[in-house]
Amino acid sequence: MALSSVNMTHYKLAIILGIIGFSINLYPILLLANIPLVLGNIVIVITAILLGPWYALLTAMICVSGLMLVWDSPHVYLIFGLEALWLGFAKRKNIYALYACIAYWLLVGMPMFYLYATLFTHIPTESLPFIVLKQSINALIYTSLGALIVLIVPYFWHFKTKLIDNHRRTFNTQLTYTFILVLTLSLLSSTLLFNNQFIKRQKAMIYENLQDSVTHLGHFTSIFVNEHVKAITNAAHWLSLDLEEQSDWQYQLTSLHQSYPSFLTMLITNNKGQVIAASPKKKLDLSQPVSVADREYFQQAFFYQQIFISSVFQGRGFGNDPIIAISAPIYSRQSEHEPIGIIEGSLNLRQFASIEHTNTKNHQQAMLLVDENNRIIYASNMLALTPLEPLKVQQVGQEYKTGLPMMNIINTKNLTPEFIYATATLENGWTLYTLNPLLPLIKLIEELYLATFAILLIALFITFYITRIVSLRLTQPLAIIAKDFGEHNIKNVNIEQVQNEAPQEIYALHQRLQKSKHALMSYQSELENNVQLRTIELERANSQLKSLSEIDPLTGLYNRRIAELKFCSLHEINQRNNETIVVALLDLDHFKQVNDQQGHLGGDEALKTISNLLIRTFKRDTDVIARFGGEEFLLILSFSDTLKIETHLNHFREKLARTQLTNPQTQHSFSVTVSIGAIIAFPSFSPSLDDWIKQADINLYKAKDSGRNKVVYTQQPEEKT
Repeated sequence: MALSSVNMTHYKLAIILGIIGFSINLYPILLLANIPLVLGNIVIVITAILLGPWYALLTAMICVSGLMLVWDSPHVYLIFGLEALWLGFAKRKNIYALYACIAYWLLVGMPMFYLYATLFTHIPTESLPFIVLKQSINALIYTSLGALIVLIVPYFWHFKTKLIDNHRRTFNTQLTYTFILVLTLSLLSSTLLFNNQFIKRQKAMIYENLQDSVTHLGHFTSIFVNEHVKAITNAAHWLSLDLEEQSDWQYQLTSLHQSYPSFLTMLITNNKGQVIAASPKKKLDLSQPVSVADREYFQQAFFYQQIFISSVFQGRGFGNDPIIAISAPIYSRQSEHEPIGIIEGSLNLRQFASIEHTNTKNHQQAMLLVDENNRIIYASNMLALTPLEPLKVQQVGQEYKTGLPMMNIINTKNLTPEFIYATATLENGWTLYTLNPLLPLIKLIEELYLATFAILLIALFITFYITRIVSLRLTQPLAIIAKDFGEHNIKNVNIEQVQNEAPQEIYALHQRLQKSKHALMSYQSELENNVQLRTIELERANSQLKSLSEIDPLTGLYNRRIAELKFCSLHEINQRNNETIVVALLDLDHFKQVNDQQGHLGGDEALKTISNLLIRTFKRDTDVIARFGGEEFLLILSFSDTLKIETHLNHFREKLARTQLTNPQTQHSFSVTVSIGAIIAFPSFSPSLDDWIKQADINLYKAKDSGRNKVVYTQQPEEKT
């Protein structure tokens, strides 16, 4: 582009748009993990459509500098610079921007980015296809949005020196492209938002499960350890009381071991640390003196006279299994402060597997238990870790920004996170980890975006075909009308928008319709009167529709939306008067059986009966009765005397049970019952009806679980402020 050919207006606009894009690209919208939504590149598309390739390249170089600062990756200049040139030259060839974008990323952008990522980044090979696809979907979004902005912003309509298509497009082509633009943007945006919300819920659910699991496993681990600590403590106590029968200690120790098989071995020593009883006895030859005086579990229990739980260590004498020793001092009757020996049990670390198996609902999770010295006590098989080894972890995944704690255990040098985890510290100083592999979540994300891309392609093909058929059905009759409509032209017709932008068929029709313009003016007044009459009729119809939208057509009760509005008013009044509110959920018992046995007419009769009975029973002006959905009904009541509420609800329940219903089709008689869950509270409980319904729903399930045809309620005390 020679300096003499530079249009200063275009030059300034390209720079301004580039600065705007630069500012936006400094803050890419992070959807999930390392999936950003880059919207600043919209300005590249706008510049390419309006000004052409070289101005678009200038805008791109300024715009993507923001991404360079954020990502520190020079590939943005190459890939997005080429895209700007591609879109600009496509405009000169009368190719729409979205079509050019799809072609660029299929032919150039995706292969180039894949090659760059392979050669110059550490991205795992298995993740590359997804990342490349993510880049192309991102490009479709900002290209669609940029093209739509050019279509809908009046400033760009009247930009006098913009690029004009060399050939006037047909109505068919314009309509098809507009539909595809709108569909692409709306489908991608809605799908990305849905995926983002879905994945957020998945993350929350995974972490909540991890927290529940670590609490659950920590509880059972503590119970397991405390149970065996208590066993050693009790054994030391009764041995201290049974010194005269020391010859019987071997038998007692063997019996105790049989009651606590989780101990790999058990032993009793004298005051010098020599073993005088052991179980299983066959594992240790006591004909020769065996001393454990150098062991920490003997020294801590004997010299410091305390219950002791050791760190994990390598066993000896009985075997070389990794164990945890629990020991306690044995005293003489003459002196309660002079130990005469200890009793010790060595926990079998493999028994922690039975605790892990209690976590039956989360098969993907792994369990990891380390002692206070950060040495491994127990690890699930999937972790491939050995007891006694120091735990080596690497905190990774900061760039993923998932909001979840992540770390690597198996391959600490890998930059891709391996596990999401939750931790709990036990009473004895041990640390428990529950870990969930990150790979399933990443695979879920990839599958969602692959499905998004597949749905988009299918939708584009369907839209392309349907809009072409529809536009052909419109344009062919219009072309015939244009040719046969009138014989003379009206002079001085100079409407720039029609001449430059309209499709061929509409432009030809416009030329001929000008001859009839004056004739049509006489009908305008009459048309305005008709429109006014139709407007009045429409307002009446809208008023009727509004009434219908507030009432359930079958039962004549309020629907949920109106109930929420009524609740807000009642909440405000009762808050001022400091009166309690009752929110109750009523659910017909075994309603499916009613439908199966009596048919849907019988089911409808049951719904109408309970509705009429509700209206007759709760008939104060302040009482709100609504159909909550299906066979569920919602009551919102105001009471100053809470003692009468249960009686009032039970009165209704009993009255309904005694009511005989008649099937309008078969004339068979039948009856129904109802379960009721309610909450009674002051307005300070919550301003949101959802919170009241949630508590009422819990009580409804209690009523169902306890046999149905019951009223279960809770009364919340007034919250002091």
